[in-house]
Amino acid sequence: MSQPRMAIVFRGIGDIGGTNNTIADHARAFVRAGYAVDLIGEKVGRGGVTPDMGRPVRIARLPLLKKQRWRWFADRADAHIASRNYDFVAGHGHNRKQTVLSMHNCLHLAHEAVHEETLDARGGLAEIHDAIFAAGEFAACICNSRLMQTDLTMRYGVDPARLPIIHPGYRPAQFNRADRARYREATRAALGCTETLLLGLVTSGDFAKRGLDMLLAAYAKLPSATREATRVLVLGKQGGAARFNRQAEALGIADRLIFVGATTTPERYFHALDICVHPARVEEFGQVVQEAMACGVPVVATRAVGAMERLPPDYVQALPDRPSVDGLAAQLADMIASAERRTAWAEAGHAAVVANTDAENFRATRALYRQYGLPVLPPVA
Repeated sequence: MSQPRMAIVFRGIGDIGGTNNTIADHARAFVRAGYAVDLIGEKVGRGGVTPDMGRPVRIARLPLLKKQRWRWFADRADAHIASRNYDFVAGHGHNRKQTVLSMHNCLHLAHEAVHEETLDARGGLAEIHDAIFAAGEFAACICNSRLMQTDLTMRYGVDPARLPIIHPGYRPAQFNRADRARYREATRAALGCTETLLLGLVTSGDFAKRGLDMLLAAYAKLPSATREATRVLVLGKQGGAARFNRQAEALGIADRLIFVGATTTPERYFHALDICVHPARVEEFGQVVQEAMACGVPVVATRAVGAMERLPPDYVQALPDRPSVDGLAAQLADMIASAERRTAWAEAGHAAVVANTDAENFRATRALYRQYGLPVLPPVA
């Protein structure tokens, strides 16, 4: 049997973040299994793409007309695929034609949640998503949560049978509660909060979507004695952070806030936390929430975060439908006041995600790919 050829298409392959980690893990696993993998993206020439992930196929970036860049990438990725005889194409929402599509964002839903208005899709990634679902040129679309499956069904009229759910997996070697003693004290000392209870919002970016403004407003509502005994860590890309620094100054809590830039080793900060706070207005899954749980950290969030679906039904039932300042303040006050409650939520979260590893995610994804035509290879000796 000749070596099967597959393409993985994602404009940002090689960047940081949960989606990129999942795509990189899948690419390496398919290469190890014996497939010839082409990685089609704009950033594949950078250090984030390594030889063990496959062969980089770079789509040159459009130098001008920023609003045309998504169309440009989709057009050229689709043209490249049409000119090659791939056995299987794994799409990730950045081109129009693929064998199996994996979606990571509900852009219309997120815009509506953050801005409370309808998204104008013209020229953006949402335009590509709309075109994908209008044409329906995929055998199945993997959803990363029930929240996503519901939105795609209602928004585009896709049959739920074509929308299987596979939750993203985490990397257990990196996110492991057994490492807490290894990282906790050194990281807290570096942050200057050895004696305080540390709350934290960890994200790859987009603080507005993740509800940082609500976190700051809710934290400001806590009693002054509670604020004096706690600090708030915010980790993520710092673009746009100035707005939230100004908000913290206006609320009188700037001295309780610690901003840290995006990092490739977020596990150090998870182990430093006492409570992970993720008040996202909408989060299709939320890999950072799962990673916090895997590290044994209790999470404050709502049912608007897809990863919370993994919790036992009684825990899910106890969650608010969506975040609000008053609701978040109440959740925080309750969790801060009770070490017993923090332990219970940490244990429930850890049990809910510990088996959902990157290896399990790959196993489920590969099985689905095979169902829709990926050639089956004998095990590599």
